[in-house]
Amino acid sequence: MMSNKPEYILYVAGILTTAAAVYAYGHWMAKRHRTPPPWRFAPKLVASFALFVVLFLGAGIAYIRYAEQHEHRKYEEAANQIAGMIAGDLAAMGHERLDEKAASSPVYPSALQALERWQSHGRLLSVYTMKKNERGQVYFVVAPAVDYNRNGRIDGPKERAVPPGTVYRHHLPEIERAFHGRFVMEKAPTSGKWGGSISAFMPIRAADGSVDAIVGIDYDADVYDLRLQKERQKAMWAMAMLFWIGAAIYLLALHQRMEQKAFAAYRKMLAASEHRLRRLAEMTTEGLIVYAGGKIIEVNEAACRLLGYTESELVHLPVDDLVVQGSMTEARSDGERKRFEIELRRKDGTVFPAEVLQRRYDYEGQNVMVAAVRDLTEQKQNERRLQYFASHDELTGLPNKEAMYKQIEQCLAGAKRNGQEAAVMFLEVSGIKTINDFYGYAVGDEVLLHLARLWREQKGIMVGRWSGNEFIAVLPDSANEKAEEAAKRLIEVADEPIVVNGLELYVTVNIGISVYPKDGEDAKTLIRKADIARYEARKKAASDFLFFTEPMAIRLNEKMAMERDLRRALEHEEFELYYQPQIRLHDRQVIGMEALIRWRHPEKGMVSPSLFIPVAEQTGMIIPINEWVIRTACRQTKQLLDRFPHLSVSVNLSPYEFESRRFVDKLAGLLADTGLPPHHLDLEITERMTMDTERALDILSKLKGLGVTISMDDFGTGYSSLSYLTDLPIDRLKIDRSFVQHIQGKKDVILPAIIRLGHNIGVKVLAEGVETETEAAYLQGKRCDEAQGYYFSPPLPYDELVRFLNEQRVRRQAQELT
Repeated sequence: MMSNKPEYILYVAGILTTAAAVYAYGHWMAKRHRTPPPWRFAPKLVASFALFVVLFLGAGIAYIRYAEQHEHRKYEEAANQIAGMIAGDLAAMGHERLDEKAASSPVYPSALQALERWQSHGRLLSVYTMKKNERGQVYFVVAPAVDYNRNGRIDGPKERAVPPGTVYRHHLPEIERAFHGRFVMEKAPTSGKWGGSISAFMPIRAADGSVDAIVGIDYDADVYDLRLQKERQKAMWAMAMLFWIGAAIYLLALHQRMEQKAFAAYRKMLAASEHRLRRLAEMTTEGLIVYAGGKIIEVNEAACRLLGYTESELVHLPVDDLVVQGSMTEARSDGERKRFEIELRRKDGTVFPAEVLQRRYDYEGQNVMVAAVRDLTEQKQNERRLQYFASHDELTGLPNKEAMYKQIEQCLAGAKRNGQEAAVMFLEVSGIKTINDFYGYAVGDEVLLHLARLWREQKGIMVGRWSGNEFIAVLPDSANEKAEEAAKRLIEVADEPIVVNGLELYVTVNIGISVYPKDGEDAKTLIRKADIARYEARKKAASDFLFFTEPMAIRLNEKMAMERDLRRALEHEEFELYYQPQIRLHDRQVIGMEALIRWRHPEKGMVSPSLFIPVAEQTGMIIPINEWVIRTACRQTKQLLDRFPHLSVSVNLSPYEFESRRFVDKLAGLLADTGLPPHHLDLEITERMTMDTERALDILSKLKGLGVTISMDDFGTGYSSLSYLTDLPIDRLKIDRSFVQHIQGKKDVILPAIIRLGHNIGVKVLAEGVETETEAAYLQGKRCDEAQGYYFSPPLPYDELVRFLNEQRVRRQAQELT
């Protein structure tokens, strides 16, 4: 029937929610008991509960529907009895004589009174009779007034008595079945103009047994629904109570299974733990000793191995027999545990250091001490080894930088205390890099080891390794004479050939010396000044030593200041480019120019390149400076190409730039940024850069691949082998000005030879340093291609170069006109 679907939905939702809560609670219990989820360790029980929930849902709905239908049947039985009695009374009164005009019949008042009496019956809302007319229409015969509002009076039109003959406008199947002679009751309440009701109909038979009319009984729908709702709720609560009982039984069974599972797991874990502890006690490298009252009561196998006893020998042995008296260090407590170091004596009498972790336990009802013993012999050896390596160089075994620094401080403290002098030496071994490059680092290390052994044998000198190929030495109670003698000894033994793998190798040693207290009173100052003196000594080709002097520091400071100024100059754009024109000799036309850097210092004025270029090369600043030179030369030359399309610019490359792996890519980027066609850029290299011919050939080939031209600068003053000259992809030889300045001397033979050599290998020849017409005419007569020098023009700033080029073009145009 399901007259109230929301209640059924609520019931189903309540059962499912409760089931979900039960499952969730079971999962929580499993986690609390540290067991797997219920569906893993009790799948049958979980499945049974799930089946119980499904069956209970169906059974509950069926039972609730049964309770609802049972209440409806009670209504139906009561209505059948009441309607039958009413029908019998009305038949006895002669209801069959009433029709559409029943109001004028003497039977009508008595029938109306009878129905009013039945209507006052507590559970009835209204009672009425109906017949069919000739047209088949159902009309009311007797229909008393009804107090629908339940206020004790008839106060509304719809509550008044229905006049006889009023046609019933609704079609109810139950009415038709009643006219066919059957008692019928509606399955559910209906709503009409008289309100909500549920109706029952009983036929009224005539004297001949045929159905003459029907009597209708209406029950109040609200009362009916309330009775059915009470029955549904009673059934729902009953089923819910049964479900809760079933869920509780499931949870109890689940809890019991969990307890059994947890207990079994605990017993298994306990047994495994005991077994594991026994095995660990036997397998651990730490000795375990249990003792009480000063005597040993139990040991493990590791303790027996550690002490050299058997288990039976150790049990009942006094603990003090194992301990070296007075060897215990201060104990470190951590709650009930104590950790300390001690020396123990083995059965054979040998003593070894050990770490003991001791704790008090309750052991089988007895208060005992359990000690875990670990042998520290290897650890102590490692600590001594680490201490050695912390203060000694790993390769040579000499004291390292930190150790030497401390030695110097101690030496100075003793010298100060005794009023003595002391010397500090800074040694640099030159040639190690070459040995490493040619023969490998292993050979270089052998050379350093050989020197370390020789220097370690020198009496009165303490030598240590500072870093790489640098060493440091300290001489206590040493004035200049002793320091000089010691330096000579160190150099003398190092100058001897060093034989490694059958190779005779040579190195040079440069030594800088500072003296306490003249040069300083602390280790840091003396080391720094000895290093400054070493820096000066390294400028000499052979091994040598120098004592520190103040001018050395001044020169170094000037160099460092120069480096700082160079960095600032690059940032503040203090550099300028001057250009010296390059002339084609046969027609004296400008065909190019050489870019020369100038530094306009804000305080010192114009600084010569001969002063700052060496510093830039030593500090690595030459690379960013030359990058600026190339970029600026390319940019300014690009600006001139519209008016002077045959112009090219030459730029000097430094060895550092030439050997840089990134230079080719960087140059390609510069050309792209400035827009200068590559064939208008000429790169000048020196003969020294081509000593490694294979490497130089690779680099020059990549540069030529960009489209630039290559010139060999200062040709004739370097070391190039003429046999390799034809292999190098160069475009021009630049003759050093020293050959041009002596054209009337012995070099008059060399200059024409160089010019012929250049022409024979297919390159042009340019002479530098031309200062007179005689020199220019001579070169032209010897068929030299190009020249540059003060005779034609000194190096010019960019603006003056532009004027010079314009003047040359005007002069040439005037000559052409004449």
